[in-house]
Amino acid sequence: MEKQVDKKKYPKPPKTMWSTRHQFILLFICVVMKVVCNAHYKKSKEFQAQKKSGPMLVLCNHMSALDFCYFSSPFFFKKINFVVAENMKYSKPLFAKMIEGYRCILKKQYYSDFSCIKNIKRYLDAGISVALCPEGKVAAEGKTGVIPSSIAKLVKWLGYPVATVVTKGAGLTRPKWAHTMRRGRVDSYCDMLFTAEEVKALSADEVMDKIKSALYQNEHADQLERGVKFHGTRYAEGLERLLYRCPKCGAEFAITSKGDTLTCSNCKNTVRYSKSGGLHPVGDSVCPERIDTWFDLEREVVAEEVKAENFALDYPVHLFIENEDGDGYRFVTSGDLHLDKEVVSFKSNMTDRPVKVDTVYKIGDMELIFDENSPREAVEEEFLEISRPTKNYVTVANIPGTSVDIYDEKHTYRFIFAKELAASKYTLAVEELSRLRGDKL
Repeated sequence: MEKQVDKKKYPKPPKTMWSTRHQFILLFICVVMKVVCNAHYKKSKEFQAQKKSGPMLVLCNHMSALDFCYFSSPFFFKKINFVVAENMKYSKPLFAKMIEGYRCILKKQYYSDFSCIKNIKRYLDAGISVALCPEGKVAAEGKTGVIPSSIAKLVKWLGYPVATVVTKGAGLTRPKWAHTMRRGRVDSYCDMLFTAEEVKALSADEVMDKIKSALYQNEHADQLERGVKFHGTRYAEGLERLLYRCPKCGAEFAITSKGDTLTCSNCKNTVRYSKSGGLHPVGDSVCPERIDTWFDLEREVVAEEVKAENFALDYPVHLFIENEDGDGYRFVTSGDLHLDKEVVSFKSNMTDRPVKVDTVYKIGDMELIFDENSPREAVEEEFLEISRPTKNYVTVANIPGTSVDIYDEKHTYRFIFAKELAASKYTLAVEELSRLRGDKL
């Protein structure tokens, strides 16, 4: 027997757990986005039956910042809550209000957040399904990313039925690296992965294997196979934040973009990104056939680099943390972000800072504006040097090229790269160091 909602015990969730008003706001947004993004849904009989009979843990692939629309739409007029990355609150004050108003479950990305785990169970026990993306971040290259093995332990500890919502086309409608949205087709497939009995019977390794298999998606290979075109403007602009290494000469951070083309400023290798999803060399230029295969080549290079005994990366960055209101970031200091086999660290090169520094969050980007005439104040001592063991990370959250995020029990640290658009390489290095250690990814 599946776990059922005890309606006598939970006639309705406490006010601190649910907001009907925000549920209807979300439903309205979902309806609009369904039309705008040309979204379609296919729900299995087993999924429909479980939705009627009781709550479930819903695991989703994560290809777009708009994914919450795709995996909440199948639950129209059924209660569902979401595990949301804490840093989403800091993107815009509006996001902070919506997240808090909806009572979303906050999670520090790639950090042992036990309050999040307890809240997931609390909602399931109250008869409310919970959706989460095990990858923990949007897959910038359009291919399912690192899924920490801890998700299998969570599934077994919770003991609830597990569903999947796998979305195809979301990462092409709103690519993480892009400056604009595109229109094509988005398909979401809703199915059951485990019954409660299967969760108990299977080992953690078996659960993990099934989760990885069920959630795997390659947007670019799938687009070429399905023959779906995505239309938009400034089509390749921003792609250099992800595809930072020239496939012809090997120069890093020399790629520029304009319209639908990428050009290496070092060797003039030129590539066109088509609305059908392929990459095409111009003239005697060279390139892989898809975005993900180009990104895989970059990963291979980094995988070799991290094997060096003295491997290290160092980049100048600006450090931001969450503001006092919890609805944005505030500037802290500037300095150098370091990575080697032992530590992820930051060292400030400032002892005082300008008081007025604004951040502007855009699609696939984040900018900062300094007021040079602003008065100055001292940099807090706790931010002059920050160091964490590299072994704590299997990956890090990032905006391609622009920034990486690291957490501890006190703060969200956003490091914005000051010169090279190096966030993608830094993230790859963290992941490949994890693989080199033999971590289960």
